[in-house]
Amino acid sequence: MENKIKYTPQGFSYVDVTLMDCISWGGLGICNSCGKVCKNLKLVWVLADTYCDDCFNDFLKRSAKSSAQDIEHDLNLQREQDIKWYKYHGVI
Repeated sequence: MENKIKYTPQGFSYVDVTLMDCISWGGLGICNSCGKVCKNLKLVWVLADTYCDDCFNDFLKRSAKSSAQDIEHDLNLQREQDIKWYKYHGVI
């Protein structure tokens, strides 16, 4: 099931989720950035929420400018916690 996890160029994990996935864990299928209701979203561990494609792409652009130290810090936390978090949401 863990093969559903994808990674950004910086190594941040995410899972493509549907509106029904969101509803199943009590979410509403709303992008945490722009507030649009979407049928398909990205559940992103490092951002701790769901994002539409446009806002996810904005995150990719911003994260490309992050320092190596900040990225490494986030990736260390991700290694410890993301699998459990995605399992909690029932997406892997």
